Amino acid sequence: MEFFKSNYHIASTALFVVFIIVSHIFSTDNYDWTKNTISDLGSQGYDRKLIMQIGFLGFGITLTFGLILNGLTWRTSPIFIYGICVALTGIFCTKPFVDIDTYSTTQSTLHSTFAQIAGVAFSIGILTQIFFMTDNNIKYIHLAFFILVIGLSATFGLLKNYQGIAQRLLYLTSFIWLIKYYKP
Repeated sequence: MEFFKSNYHIASTALFVVFIIVSHIFSTDNYDWTKNTISDLGSQGYDRKLIMQIGFLGFGITLTFGLILNGLTWRTSPIFIYGICVALTGIFCTKPFVDIDTYSTTQSTLHSTFAQIAGVAFSIGILTQIFFMTDNNIKYIHLAFFILVIGLSATFGLLKNYQGIAQRLLYLTSFIWLIKYYKP
């Protein structure tokens, strides 16, 4: 348990990456990783969505559980909110990327809302770390990650035909920060 308490951010990220990879391995021909998002792997109407839904839930629950075990503080609360919102994106699925007649727009809206809140909370989590660092070089690293996350988030919205690539770069950047630089 002590190992998990010290490495929950690594464990949750590793778990999530495994589920992303497995979801890709079992994806159908109409899924294009350059265009489609990771959320599409768990979308409504997609017959293999359960894999990615478990990935979102597992990541969020593991991350938030680790934060709770270590004592939740206002300093860690942005990442806690991020974890909860990512988990909720596994419950509420995005709109389908495959052709189906009906789907829940409410569920899709909730998915998008929780994803956006997760992104804002994560960004605030990075900024929060800046205020607790004494080493200016580390502060600049956090600032660089903050700028990357904001820039890649904007790119994600602008590049409709390459959203999959933009999102994966955003996830990679976020995972690197969470594993290497996040110090609760």
